[in-house]
Formats: sequence, C-alpha cells, structure tokens
Amino acid sequence: MSIIATLCFIVKDKHILLIRKKRGFGAGKINAPGGRVKPGEKIEDAAVREVWEETGLKPRELEYMGVLEFYSASGNPDWIVHVFIARDYEGKVKETGEAKPIWFRLDAVPYNEMWEDDAYWLPYVLSGKKIRARFWFNKDYTRMISYNIELA
Repeated sequence: MSIIATLCFIVKDKHILLIRKKRGFGAGKINAPGGRVKPGEKIEDAAVREVWEETGLKPRELEYMGVLEFYSASGNPDWIVHVFIARDYEGKVKETGEAKPIWFRLDAVPYNEMWEDDAYWLPYVLSGKKIRARFWFNKDYTRMISYNIELA
C-alpha cells in the first residue's frame, strides 16, 4: 500500500525554506518540510501540520503544484507525495527534534545534498509549473533508475 505524504516549500523574498532532516526516512538529507498524511486528514491540513511540526511556521496561501510518485521494488508506488508552495507564513522559524530549518537563496538550492530526483522536478515547481512525475529507484532508494515528468 502506498504511503501518502506532502512536501511544502515556503518561498518568500527570493528565498526558500528547506530542512535538514534529523531522523527517519531521508535523515541527513535536505528537503522541504513534509511527511505522511494521517488517516482521515486532508492533504492540505497535513502539509500545514508537517511544516508546523518541523519548523515552527504555519504556511499560508498554499498552492497545489502537483504529485510525485516513487517506485522501487514493485509496480505500485511506495510513496505518493503531494507538493505545495506557500508564499507566506506566520510564526517564527525554530529547530525541532525532526529537522533543522535553513533558508537558501532560490538561485542556490543545494541539490547535491537533496534526493537525486529533486534536481529534475523542483526547478519546474519553483518556476510556477504544475507537475506530475514518477521516479523509479533501486530497492534501498540509494540510486535513481529512471523518471518521467509531465507538465500540467
């Protein structure tokens, strides 16, 4: 069964808020705040909750940018990830037990410290394009094998 999750990029004043994940899947990597959608939870509510839990910020004005599917060992996606951008927020950024938030200039996104697939799809999203993308990885998610990106 696929895991349903979210990613939410806060973009403001030519900067993007990313996190260095401290634990769990992807620990050590830089990514957007996000995580699993709880049973019965709306996807948008999960995106807001995850950003709050990982950064102390409450994103506002979420814009849905598309969906990512991640495959490894089977024909069904392991992860189905809904991507959002927020152009405003409230609160004060803080480090949490899950993540260390870091602001980066939009022209200096650290793709070399992120998941391999991010460099293929994130530039489209940051330029305002909506996407549907599929990525195939090896069994332990250490290497991307192939991908397909459709612009909406």
